[in-house]
Amino acid sequence: MKTPEGNSITIVYCADCGYTRRAIKLADNILEEFFEFLPGGVHIVPGSKEIFDVYVNDDLLFSKYKVQRHYNDREIEDQLIDILEG
Repeated sequence: MKTPEGNSITIVYCADCGYTRRAIKLADNILEEFFEFLPGGVHIVPGSKEIFDVYVNDDLLFSKYKVQRHYNDREIEDQLIDILEG
């Protein structure tokens, strides 16, 4: 969700599936590269049923369910360059 402070990222992940470290690593990578473009922060939200979704504000950027795989290295970060810096 876009907060009053500005852009934000939300990562929703399946905690029971062992995706916690993946979500934390992605959040860390995003913050290192884009912190100045994300005054609303990066939010990590536990979910269920093998979910791993990434939202920019309210817009779905990546869904493991939709593409039937985990993201590739830099896949999400490269999309964020276009969205946040573009």
